[in-house]
Amino acid sequence: MKVIKFGGTSIGVPDLFLRVAEIISSRSEKEFTIVVLSAIGGITDKLIDAIEYARRGNQKYIGILEEVKSTHYDFLSKAIAVDNQQQTKHQLDKLFKELENKLKGVFLLQECSNRISDSIITFGELLSCTLSEGLLKSQGVDCEFHNAAKLIRTNSNYGDAEVNFSVTNRLLQEWYNGLNQKHIPIVNGFTGSDENGYVTSLGRSGSDYTATIIGGALNASIVEIWTDVDGVLSADPKIVSSAITIDELSYNEASSLAVLGGKVIHPKTIAPVEKQSVPVSILNTFNPEAKGTFIGSANNQNDVNIKTITFLKNLSLIGIYETESIYGQKILARLFGLLARLEIPIVAISKSADDQSILFVVQSEFEQLFLEKIKSEFVLEIEKNFIGNINSRSNLSLVSVIGISQNTKSPIVGRIHDVLDNYGIQSLIFLDDPCSLNISFIVDASEVEKTVNVLHEEFFGESITSVKENKVVNFA
Repeated sequence: MKVIKFGGTSIGVPDLFLRVAEIISSRSEKEFTIVVLSAIGGITDKLIDAIEYARRGNQKYIGILEEVKSTHYDFLSKAIAVDNQQQTKHQLDKLFKELENKLKGVFLLQECSNRISDSIITFGELLSCTLSEGLLKSQGVDCEFHNAAKLIRTNSNYGDAEVNFSVTNRLLQEWYNGLNQKHIPIVNGFTGSDENGYVTSLGRSGSDYTATIIGGALNASIVEIWTDVDGVLSADPKIVSSAITIDELSYNEASSLAVLGGKVIHPKTIAPVEKQSVPVSILNTFNPEAKGTFIGSANNQNDVNIKTITFLKNLSLIGIYETESIYGQKILARLFGLLARLEIPIVAISKSADDQSILFVVQSEFEQLFLEKIKSEFVLEIEKNFIGNINSRSNLSLVSVIGISQNTKSPIVGRIHDVLDNYGIQSLIFLDDPCSLNISFIVDASEVEKTVNVLHEEFFGESITSVKENKVVNFA
């Protein structure tokens, strides 16, 4: 048994929907296949916009809802044979009526809780699954929609719910045991439900996560994630034109990639399948014959080649300096307690050995909040000069070189330093966890494209024609 998942770009227009149907039919002929679908590209964003307009009492939400309806009815008319459209249209009509009522409620109350928001934004997946079921049935393929809200149990952290795996795995195994093996199950991604039965969402791009939750629970032979690129690339092709497809990644490398800026994989995707050693393939809907990228239990301890270079933008650096060393541990403990209460995600931390300085890298949207709360928390310490200085720096990026084996880390770190020095790139913080398979460092945002390009040239052997003789790169 395998699980195959298709993202929003893979079903972005009716012709692609037909291509996806061909892939599903082909794959299911060889092995029992569970299909997971995202919303049609752009639909989730439209639903979020509709909620915001409705919440503000603005009737523009009605126009957005009509756009969503038009998109799906257009798919219906262009992808499904006329003789088979009526049943699917009836199902779409019911869904749109329910969606319309929810948005009207938000409009009338001019407020929308996170719980109600989740119940609305997950409609995109319900709609795409309804179309897919109708399309496959019109082609003579036996299939049936199964709502993930009944299969994936989460907490009530609406917007980014955490999965209860002990309950979810049991529900999925019971569900699988009762399936008709002659029918292809179609499951909506991005969606779960809490113990009260309320719909929850798994976070943006959470359909990948849905696929690996199912694949891990059922010990699938493989999980295939179909997207719009040939696999994981050595760098962002929008920045590095010579980026190449990576054939293979370990689970650890893929997890690092997802967290450190790679856009192909959802950050939570790897954990459910790694526990069961279920491999994952990243494949291209636009180029089905491409080999893609294989993610699994790769033994790369002696691999001398790095795999990819990623980056995170819109970061800020917050520094707390000159603390009295005898108070350092107490202040550090309170800082982490403050972070926990504020639920601010930390990208990176750097601390001096004597506890007299600590640096936090955060997303820029949290910079001012974190600064204000630190100063409020440590008013007395600042007055008594236990904390000498608190400042911040914005417009930063984190660049990461991923896939460094333990046996080759030292020379690669040296090469990174040499490249940065040769091209006049200043790294503000260099992060080297001896247990990780990556090296990360902070640079000014204006340097990130230059940095990624020169490192890609160094490690992948590709010439960069925009590097001038004086080693200044112009990426304007």
